[in-house]
Amino acid sequence: MLKYQSRQIWSRTVNEAHRGLKVRPFHADDIPALLHWFPTPEALGQWGSPERSFPLDTKQVEAFLSQTVGGDPKAVMWAGEDQGAMVATATTFMNWHQGVALLGLVAVSPTMRGRGIAKPFLKEIIALTFSDTRVERMELNVYTFNHSAIRTYETLGFVKEGVRRSLARMGADRWDAGHYSLLRSEATLG
Repeated sequence: MLKYQSRQIWSRTVNEAHRGLKVRPFHADDIPALLHWFPTPEALGQWGSPERSFPLDTKQVEAFLSQTVGGDPKAVMWAGEDQGAMVATATTFMNWHQGVALLGLVAVSPTMRGRGIAKPFLKEIIALTFSDTRVERMELNVYTFNHSAIRTYETLGFVKEGVRRSLARMGADRWDAGHYSLLRSEATLG
């Protein structure tokens, strides 16, 4: 059983094309960098749901971070670090009773998008999450227009279970979200 406690957990270097990419817990000192990743309400809504207030501020991120305390936290916030800079983030929201981790709040720094960071970053998060034997299933929702994210999730083994139609409102638009899952038995953890 893994112990989920801020700076004491996982800090591993990814062994793929991005050898300098390290996956570690997200820290409060990562917040200032994250605040500049979402230049529009739509970009922020795609990351953190349309319910986020634009612009993203420290208080909103601290609310997520407050869920990461304790031995069995409600959430685990991750950071991808490359050459000392945070270049990616994601959060797993934990349902310990059911053994389900909901992957969300996935983002790559605007300066690193299109460079293949997401796949090795998320692959490591999947392996770390499933290393806790209480977790049997990971799931996620992704807006159906986010084709690059969908390709990445499917490449990692996530299976589409359906579409949550008209799930979110962004201004006058309604967004559909695909619902995907990955079971422990389906994950490539090596």
